[in-house]
Amino acid sequence: MRSPRLRRQPALAPSRASDPAEPTEVFPVGKAVEVLPDEGAYRGAHLPAVVARFDPGLRSYAVEYDALAVSGASGRALPETVPASQVRPRPPPPSPAPHAEHAAVDALRDGAWWLGVALVGGGRADGKVAVRFPATREEAEFDLADVRPHLEWVAGEWRSPEDMETSKRTLYAKGTQIEVARLEADSVVAWFPAIVAKTIWKNNLLVEYPFWKGSELCNEIIDIKHIRPCPPRASVISFCVNDDVEGFQDDGWWPGKITEIHPKLTYTFKSATSGKKVQLHQNTLRLRYDWIDNQWKQVAQNLSGTKFTGGDRVEVSSDEEGFHGAWFQGTVVKSVGHKFLVEYDALKDDDETTPLKETIGEEHIRPSPPAIPVTNGFKVLDEIDAYTNDGWWVGVISEVLSNQKYKVYFKAYKEQDEFELEQLRRHCDWVGGIADVTAEGTHDIFCTGAWDN
Repeated sequence: MRSPRLRRQPALAPSRASDPAEPTEVFPVGKAVEVLPDEGAYRGAHLPAVVARFDPGLRSYAVEYDALAVSGASGRALPETVPASQVRPRPPPPSPAPHAEHAAVDALRDGAWWLGVALVGGGRADGKVAVRFPATREEAEFDLADVRPHLEWVAGEWRSPEDMETSKRTLYAKGTQIEVARLEADSVVAWFPAIVAKTIWKNNLLVEYPFWKGSELCNEIIDIKHIRPCPPRASVISFCVNDDVEGFQDDGWWPGKITEIHPKLTYTFKSATSGKKVQLHQNTLRLRYDWIDNQWKQVAQNLSGTKFTGGDRVEVSSDEEGFHGAWFQGTVVKSVGHKFLVEYDALKDDDETTPLKETIGEEHIRPSPPAIPVTNGFKVLDEIDAYTNDGWWVGVISEVLSNQKYKVYFKAYKEQDEFELEQLRRHCDWVGGIADVTAEGTHDIFCTGAWDN
């Protein structure tokens, strides 16, 4: 696709990672250390070991583990060569003070120290400490001697989480509404609405489940990898057979498909997990989105009914850098399987005179939006499309200069420009399914998709 682009600052080149630094200290032979494996079953744990040899050329240590033995060799410590960057001294002996509630601790299990969170503050009469492991979502009880405060080895000194600024960093502040994954055999089978109640060391959060009706716990300490923001949701939407959706049941959102359509906005929902069918109202269904690379990706809907033929007026989007948030007008020349040959209105071919033609996948094409009259102008923060650079670009009204002139801010490119009223239109989104949309007194019904504004 070729088109003039919005002016924007050039993208910063990715920073180059510096070479690993030389170890700041060399542990002598016989030194008691801990090894932090970055792969395998013990990834994330601290394994007690003893230094057997240091290789300065390879910047590595030969170590022998305290609790791991060679298979078939009774009592012989397991030797291994590990990078110097994975070796640290053993932490100092812990103080006898009891652990605080939700303190970051290490618990000794299977010969290794594993990072967890102490569930209850103070000491228990039986000498046990309950520890939660957010990464695996397990809980276990340990003898007091097998639990220690978590410390980080930073620049040659021991630091506690309370002393480190990173303990306060999180993508989800207290009070944020989120969704928590329900896992079965390490696979996500449902998402449960929750609220962040407290941020804990590193990527751990205490969450509460406001809609939990069962007898199980109503809060949980989890790793951030098991949560996602609340997905987008269309304000008015109906569904087609075979649409990928999520249905709200048993306090959570479960993935599945629509198999039947019934009167009064009721649908047969087939669970992707159990295969069971149940009738659900439209209010307890939503289009399915997946949270991938920190952005929402809508799962492909049933597009079998979305047919464009030669002469249909359409708009086309692009994933190319510099074109995000824009739609370019054109006309369908013909269908090519599940794709469409489109001739653009304004985009030109290499000769700069012939209209550009491209074959477009169905995920990047939509009908031309309805012409919604603008009777009272726009207000600040109204979401609009502005016609510039041969296409319609999504933005917001940042300033009203008059009833015929506005300033528009393009968030994706951090730019602002002036436009006449005739260069603007109300922003609409094409949403999968069959919907009944009312806008500014108009009443439009679209099959296999709907305009939502």
